[in-house]
Amino acid sequence: MPHEQQTMRPLQQLVLLSVPVCCLAASPAVSSQNEAAAGKFYRIIDGKVDARTYNSFRRYHAGCNHCHGPDGVGSTFASSLVDRLLDVETFRRVVREGQSNGASVMKGFADDPNFALYVDDIYAYLQARADGPLGRGRHTRLEP
Repeated sequence: MPHEQQTMRPLQQLVLLSVPVCCLAASPAVSSQNEAAAGKFYRIIDGKVDARTYNSFRRYHAGCNHCHGPDGVGSTFASSLVDRLLDVETFRRVVREGQSNGASVMKGFADDPNFALYVDDIYAYLQARADGPLGRGRHTRLEP
């Protein structure tokens, strides 16, 4: 029995020494991911999107794409929402109150329950599109 303990011991030591090294090696990657996510309304991991971004694709395409084009790229009469994404406070105000800019007029959606409650969700989708990690089309949702 003592012989078995001696052969196991170096292996155990190797495993125990490896764990802290692996954790330290992974820490910068996790830290940089958290830093990159600061101020972002979306989360994408391995090409899969969080529930907010996944559901906002549907909300965007239920109403916004009619004027702003598929996936926020713009149309002949409404601007792209991904080329120059507004800051979140301005986006909220414009969606809720509407905006008039010369011949271009957008009605407000403050009284529309399909959009008023989901402004930040729609922003998450557009922010991910504008930042580049989210391509066009529907994406796979992260499992909770």
